[in-house]
Amino acid sequence: MYLKKLRLSGFKSFADPVSLEFSEGISAIVGPNGSGKSNITDAIKWVLGEQSIKSLRGKKMEDVIFSGTEKKPASGYAEVVLVLDNKDGTLENYPQEIAISRKLFRSGESDYAINKKSCKLKEIHSLFMDTGLGKNGYSLISQGSIENILASSPTELRNIFEEAVGIVSYKTKKNEAEKKLEQTQGHLDRLRDIMTEIEKQLGPLKNQSRKAQNWLVLHEELKTVDLVIFYRKMSSAVTELEELKINLKNQIKSCNQIEAAIQKKDELYQKLTIENRELDLLTDAEKKNLSVLSTDFDQVQREAIRCKSQLEANEISQQRLAKEQENLSFQIDEARARINGLEREKKVLLENLKNHETAWREMDNTLHSLLIEEQQEKERIKATQDAIQNHQSLCESLEIKRFEVKTAIQEATTESSFIKKHLDEALVNQNQITSDLEQHKIELDKLREKKQQQNELYSQLQSQYSQVLEEQQKIQHQVHHISNNLKVNASKAEYLKNIQKNYQDYFPTIRKLMTSEKLLGPVIHEVYGPVGELITTKPRYLQAIDIALGAKSQNIVVATVKVASDCINLLKKERLGRATFLPLDNLKYNSIDDRTRAALKNMSGVEGIASELVKTEAAYAAAIESLLGRIIVASDFASGRAIQNKLASRFTVVTLEGEIFYPGGAIVGGQSKDNRQSPLSKKIEIQNLEKEMEAYKKALVLAKDQELQSHASISQLSKQLKELEYEHNRCKQGLWEKNKRIEDLTEKQHVNTRSIAVHKKKLQELSQTLEQSSQELTKIETAYNQAKEATKEQDSDDRTQEIRERLDDFRLKISDRQMIITQIKGEIAGLDQQIILMQEQLTHQTTKKTALEKEIGCYHSDSNDLIQLQQNLEADYQRLSKLIEAHRNKNKQATELQKANAQRLETLQEEIKNDNHQLIVENDRKNTVSSQVNSLQLQMNHWEDTIYKSYEINYLMAEDAYRQLEQDKKLDALDLSEERQRDLREKINALGNVNLNAIEEYQEILIRHDFMKAQMDDLKAGKSELLDIINTLYDAMTEQFKANFIKLQENFTRIFSILFEGGRAYLEFTDPTGVLEGGIELVAQPPGKRLRHISLLSGGEKSMVAIALLFSFLEINPSPFCVIDEVDAALDDHNIYRYISYLKKVAEHNQFITITHRRTTLEVCDNLYGVSMSKDGVSQLVSVRLTDYA
Repeated sequence: MYLKKLRLSGFKSFADPVSLEFSEGISAIVGPNGSGKSNITDAIKWVLGEQSIKSLRGKKMEDVIFSGTEKKPASGYAEVVLVLDNKDGTLENYPQEIAISRKLFRSGESDYAINKKSCKLKEIHSLFMDTGLGKNGYSLISQGSIENILASSPTELRNIFEEAVGIVSYKTKKNEAEKKLEQTQGHLDRLRDIMTEIEKQLGPLKNQSRKAQNWLVLHEELKTVDLVIFYRKMSSAVTELEELKINLKNQIKSCNQIEAAIQKKDELYQKLTIENRELDLLTDAEKKNLSVLSTDFDQVQREAIRCKSQLEANEISQQRLAKEQENLSFQIDEARARINGLEREKKVLLENLKNHETAWREMDNTLHSLLIEEQQEKERIKATQDAIQNHQSLCESLEIKRFEVKTAIQEATTESSFIKKHLDEALVNQNQITSDLEQHKIELDKLREKKQQQNELYSQLQSQYSQVLEEQQKIQHQVHHISNNLKVNASKAEYLKNIQKNYQDYFPTIRKLMTSEKLLGPVIHEVYGPVGELITTKPRYLQAIDIALGAKSQNIVVATVKVASDCINLLKKERLGRATFLPLDNLKYNSIDDRTRAALKNMSGVEGIASELVKTEAAYAAAIESLLGRIIVASDFASGRAIQNKLASRFTVVTLEGEIFYPGGAIVGGQSKDNRQSPLSKKIEIQNLEKEMEAYKKALVLAKDQELQSHASISQLSKQLKELEYEHNRCKQGLWEKNKRIEDLTEKQHVNTRSIAVHKKKLQELSQTLEQSSQELTKIETAYNQAKEATKEQDSDDRTQEIRERLDDFRLKISDRQMIITQIKGEIAGLDQQIILMQEQLTHQTTKKTALEKEIGCYHSDSNDLIQLQQNLEADYQRLSKLIEAHRNKNKQATELQKANAQRLETLQEEIKNDNHQLIVENDRKNTVSSQVNSLQLQMNHWEDTIYKSYEINYLMAEDAYRQLEQDKKLDALDLSEERQRDLREKINALGNVNLNAIEEYQEILIRHDFMKAQMDDLKAGKSELLDIINTLYDAMTEQFKANFIKLQENFTRIFSILFEGGRAYLEFTDPTGVLEGGIELVAQPPGKRLRHISLLSGGEKSMVAIALLFSFLEINPSPFCVIDEVDAALDDHNIYRYISYLKKVAEHNQFITITHRRTTLEVCDNLYGVSMSKDGVSQLVSVRLTDYA
């Protein structure tokens, strides 16, 4: 037998169906890492029943299904089919080709099949048992298995050896036989216990069975007597009850008329109460409106304060601008006065200049005369001094030219000094202006930053203010809503409590008795109250409990019979009517038995037993149990009917919607016209209202705290906004002043800069002129001195000398005068420059004054707008004041109307009280009849309850039985007297406790005893057979294991020596005395090394040891096929040669499928499969039959 074919579909990376066909010999599977080669090994293990997802390299079983890629969707299932060739008949009773398949869906459904027939995993394990492919098989060695095998404990390693020596099937059968033996022994133990118990019961049950049969005869006769007596009493009572009900109906009609009048007045009372609540809402709404108007009023006041603050700021700004304008006017006047002063100084200087020029001209004329005289003298001596005439002329011309140049130099020097002085002053002024300008710019930036911060803070505060204001309005609305709901609930609760306190929902007798402490006297503390006041329940069961109780909710619970007697005597004495009392020390009741309770748990639609669905104090439990203990609550009509049928109509069933199923079969349902609430429902409603009120009170306290916090926040934010507005105005004023100052300084800086530039240019020109004049003067003086020296040498005349001295004197004077004239001209030029500068300053100040006048106009216009806004705010102030006053008046009117309604309510309450008194009187008459009806009904109910408790038969059923007796003519044949009834009861009581089930139980247990005895005999025989089978299997396993283990040890030692070319290895038992129980250890000693443990070997040595062990297994127990996954990965070239050499030898009798990367291993293969991973993440196959290319 060998592996013929393997088909994969949707398994791990094999998304598309692929088929691998194998032949005998060696087949190899190759491919790059991650291509999916080892998934083929996993597929073989999986289809053979591998359950460990860890050994399949996954986390959960669903991981074996192709999970999809970006280009390929996920598969819905994984399927692997393994086809084996069984032509040699290795597997008996199977066809020549066997197909094993396993299929897993993503939903978790899994299916195993053999030849397309579904089977269990156990069948597949059984199929491959002792073949090496079983659960602990050695023929499937996947990646890492070598380490796991060699690292296994001796016990785990033994499991693999058992598969190899072929005792797994024996061991499995032995284990199954031992399990059966254990089960058989357990059955025997239980049967012995049961038999012992049965034998203890047989004797007593036999006596009880005889006693029960006697009791049944007596009970049947008593039942007939009781039915007849019950029917005769009930027939008489029914006739009397019909007459009383007709009378009661007339009385009820009379009472209803009075109640209708009370109801009408009560409706009016409620209407006025509602109207008062609506007035409460109206007053609350007006208060809310007043709150909103007050908020608007406060807003108008704040806006008015802001306008006033802005007006004051504008007034301050106008005053400042007016002062600045006044300063500018003063400066303009001062500038004009300065200009006039400078003009006057200029005029004086011009006069001085004129005088000096006149004196200069006179001196020049004198000089000219002297020159003429000198000329004449010269002409006189011309003849004698012709030689010096030319020099003298030259000297004169040079003198004049020298005088002119000196004069020009002096004028330039004077003007240069004057300009330098003004330039120095301008530079000092410019530096001061620049310093001031920089300082003011720094301060301006600080003010702008401060203003920006103030704007951001103002926006934040304004946003917070709006948010807090909005939250305050929400909180006020919440407070109003909660207060309104609290008032409505309080009013309603008070109204209901008054009704409850005065027992207005109860009969007049109950009401009068419970509200009169004087009447009850000392027994008042032992009168606990009507049933309706002593219980409570969930809203879901309210209607069912109300219907179940009916008029019984009016029953009064008292402590003792004596208290009940005192109350009844009081009612008789005061002629107050009749009432039903429940004395706790006298109540007797029958609860639903345990068997019925157990049955109810298995019935659908059962809500519970009525007495268990209500809550009451433990002291009153008996009273409630007596009224509701035998009433079952069902969810709906269908459930109630089903429950009644299943319980044979033995109990009253009430549905949640109010239908009643009586034991006799009667069904009551429908809807009453009277929608008045019951005492119980009002009690529950009061509890709900009180819970809601408590919640509202907590919410109101929290909301008011929030309101106070919001008020405080609004006050604080309003204060911060006002302070910030004031600071903002101050900052705005400072910014304007700084901007104006910077503009002035900038303009002044520009004027000063232009003046400095003019002065520098002029000074430069004068420097150039002075330098040129100095150079020219030097040349002239040199020439003049030369000429003068020549003249002195030739002029020896005294007259000429005198004239010359005079000329020199006049020339000096003229030069001095010329210097004065030049100085005056320089001062006049400086005055002209100052006048120009002052005129420019005057022009700038005039322009600035015009700008100030325009700005004052803007402030004036802004102030007018603010005044207009202030007037509008005043109008809003007046309007809001009127609205607030109007809402206050409206609130006052609503309050007065409330008082009037309150007085009307008091009147109505008094009228209702009188009508109630009249109703009590009228009800007395009704109660007399009602008491008779109730008494008779109670008596009839008592009779019916008694007969029902005894025989579970009602009146209608008793009537049918009576008619049947009449029909059968048995009435005359029977003794139906009450004396016979007492006699029968005495005989039954004399029998004591009777177990009616004992008759049937005795027969059942007798039959069971005989059956159990036969079963014990069969189990003892089975136990003996199982022990024989186990002993036989144990002997066979021991014999086969010993024989094959010796062969296996020999094979392992031999193959080890071959693969390692020496060395020694052997197998040994950890417990030689226990061949089938002890573990097995591997001991190996490669050539040239000491004997040591397997774990200390290298990776290649471990692989060779595992391969030796595998070949040893195959020689003793060949497997249909063997899969080895990269076991040669750790082998070197020398070891792999020995490995493939022996592999070829073993492959002659075994089929091998190897997954490898080693070229040397591929060379010995017959078939080759290549696995690759496509771009869409799916593994693909390519096959080559190497024998075709040999």
